[in-house]
Amino acid sequence: MNTAAAGTASGGSASMPRGGLPRLAAFDVDGTLINRHGVLTERTAAALRALTEAGVVAALATGRPWPQAQSVLRRAPSVSYAVCLNGAVVMDAVAGEQIADRAMTHIEAIEAAEIARKLMPDVRLGLDLADGRHVWEHDFGPAMPADLLADISVARVDDALAAVDGPVLTWLVHAPSSDTLTIIDELAPEMPLGTEIRPSGLDMAEIAAAGVNKSAGLEIICQRYGIDASEVLVFGDGLNDIDMLRWAGQAVAMSNAPPEVQAAADVVAPNHHDDGVAAVIEHVLEGVS
Repeated sequence: MNTAAAGTASGGSASMPRGGLPRLAAFDVDGTLINRHGVLTERTAAALRALTEAGVVAALATGRPWPQAQSVLRRAPSVSYAVCLNGAVVMDAVAGEQIADRAMTHIEAIEAAEIARKLMPDVRLGLDLADGRHVWEHDFGPAMPADLLADISVARVDDALAAVDGPVLTWLVHAPSSDTLTIIDELAPEMPLGTEIRPSGLDMAEIAAAGVNKSAGLEIICQRYGIDASEVLVFGDGLNDIDMLRWAGQAVAMSNAPPEVQAAADVVAPNHHDDGVAAVIEHVLEGVS
């Protein structure tokens, strides 16, 4: 994708994508689409509306579960799809129907959690079940966005492993003594075949079935429309966005993203608190008007 210097857009200068419209545009939520107060601004909502009115399919691509993605979609009804739990679930947001999910096998899920508990004695676990339930151990308490905590319904248990009574989409792995990348470095070589551990986008790691990520979820949407990855524009700010930034034809990282995320993108947009997504969309639409 060609890039060119753009003028100041609230958060400063940035390079912006040029060329024709994408066929699909996908947006991370926290740190990207919404500001630091958890608000999707009117400017950003208007930009999303204008993009879809121009014929672009819009999707969220988030680590949030579906119910917590819906709180964002209420402000952005023009968005048609949601890739949730970092690719483990794909939803038709208009119909409110699940298109796909991908769980670990029971053996994979149990073995992965047992390994985490064995190698990191202070590990705290949570899990997302395929039936939509969320189960957290009593002392599982990583930092999370306030609006997500306000909306989510969680069952608290002493031992999350003992609570597994159905297919597991993701394990959430937090250890007070270790940061996320340390947890991943420690556990990744030991994960059972068919699983992988990766950043979740929040203050914890996440174990899921191998190959489950945002780009794989977006591929499912692309197949519905015959869209190639080269025709996709994506926006993200977290380590869990790197796979889709590398996969898409046009990749935009936010200026609040860490350096390794910005390095995976073609373009760096203004800060999420300065309507960076809206600034890029407005620029794209101006280029084809």
